[in-house]
Amino acid sequence: MIITNKHGLPDTLMALATSDNYSKGDADYSVTEIISPARIARLRRKHYTQMTQDVSDMMWQLLGSALHVVAEKGQTEGYITEERLYAEIDGVILSGAIDIQKVTPQGIEITDYKFTSAWSLRQDKFEWDAQQNIYAYLVRKVKKLPVTKVQICALVRDWSRREAAIKPSYPQSPIVVIDLKMWTNEETEKYIRERLNAHRDSKVSADWNEELPPCDESERWSRDTQYAVKREGRKTAIRVLDSAEAAEAMALEEKGYVEVRKGESVRCTGNYCGVNEWCSQYQQSKEVA
Repeated sequence: MIITNKHGLPDTLMALATSDNYSKGDADYSVTEIISPARIARLRRKHYTQMTQDVSDMMWQLLGSALHVVAEKGQTEGYITEERLYAEIDGVILSGAIDIQKVTPQGIEITDYKFTSAWSLRQDKFEWDAQQNIYAYLVRKVKKLPVTKVQICALVRDWSRREAAIKPSYPQSPIVVIDLKMWTNEETEKYIRERLNAHRDSKVSADWNEELPPCDESERWSRDTQYAVKREGRKTAIRVLDSAEAAEAMALEEKGYVEVRKGESVRCTGNYCGVNEWCSQYQQSKEVA
């Protein structure tokens, strides 16, 4: 990957951004790899040397790496930090690095650190459930220990004290622990096999696109079109609705107007996958739009 420095940031940040300290060890796949879309994984592998990212866009990625280093140094009795486990499934070696394992008489409690936004905490994050439950599967399979809890320790990067004071549904602290649903061993193993098959069956044709499976709506982070009821002189919307008819009716009542917020596949349009310029699915969607 080509790392640029458009804003003249310190060379020390560039050095950190260009150093590749990540390793999945002696494994065919990591947990984060198999839960990612097979199309994205293949395109990244093919075009990695052509991908470009500016160091200024890597702030949270760099802070995430720094957090793992700090967490590894925070050794506390009864806790295991940054342990990587390996397991063989259908002849494939899968590995996963677990941030925190709390050892209790009843079993292991698994916690993972995540930098996230306040908005994201209000959405279903299936990938969080999948990742933590695969870690639980590895603990049960490799260490032969029961897992009693899987959770996320979310660090809310855009947390607002004012919003917390006026909205009970808003995160009440900049650091929030979220308990996730526990899957059964059978459910997790079935999911792992499905993901491994999806990645192994992703064939690459001459143009590196034809035989790649499409990303579904959840993998594209799709948002539906919404309708914001607004009034002149007011900065924020009175209300945001999913129905154009309901929005028009409210706008008439409020003597305002409707602002259409067109739906989009956020991961694609924002190039959060890093490969949208080589993705036929995205390029075709642009032509249709």
